[in-house]
Amino acid sequence: MKKKTTGWLGHIAELRARILWIVGIFLAAAIVAFFFSAPVVAYLIAPAKVSLVFVRPGEAFWVYFQVSVAMAFVVSVPVLLYQFLAFIFPGLTPSERKWVWWSLFPVIGLFVGGVLFAYFVLVPMIYSFFMSFGSDLLKPMISVAAYISFVTGLVIPFGVVFELPVLVALLSGLGLVTPMFLAKYRKYAILIIFIVAAFLTPGTDPISQTVMALPLIGLYEVSVGVAKIIYRKKQKAKARREAEAAAAEA
Repeated sequence: MKKKTTGWLGHIAELRARILWIVGIFLAAAIVAFFFSAPVVAYLIAPAKVSLVFVRPGEAFWVYFQVSVAMAFVVSVPVLLYQFLAFIFPGLTPSERKWVWWSLFPVIGLFVGGVLFAYFVLVPMIYSFFMSFGSDLLKPMISVAAYISFVTGLVIPFGVVFELPVLVALLSGLGLVTPMFLAKYRKYAILIIFIVAAFLTPGTDPISQTVMALPLIGLYEVSVGVAKIIYRKKQKAKARREAEAAAAEA
């Protein structure tokens, strides 16, 4: 009993040390990034095509701080992944380790793809739609904090929702969902997607919500395809095991 407790204490101490490493790297990266945040802010606000303003004394500083934190997060992701994998790998089987390694590539690729798609396609499209309401009566005077919040409010969530195929693949591998289940409840999934798009979209207009919902529907269909592939492989493996068992009994 004492040995088990010592083991748990060891795991907790190891987890604490790894968390401290992650936090330390993140804080150091945030401090360094602050001094290089100006060109990043200039790049982010360039698509606005208008002179942005700040309406509170600390607003400009807060924008640079937000961008520095975002840059630090990007820099810290490899450290976070390394510390996480180093912590869980001793308790995984060789096949589970292989699954984790292979899942890293689509997880990172889909997140980056979602961020790039949102920044280069959705942000200009939705921003242009909103700006089209400007006139001599309503002149746009957008604050830099509002614009950065608008961009991050689209880019970050879209990077996260692009992970849907990986999530479905994981659930399919665990046997929690099947392609038949996903196909059966497709209409409910589309309804949920539009509701999620309504929450993620900075505006309340149906056009921007639809623009965000359509790629998510496409991701759902990709997820159904991924589930079909995994389901077929599991069925073939099951049939092979049954055949081998039958041959062994004969």
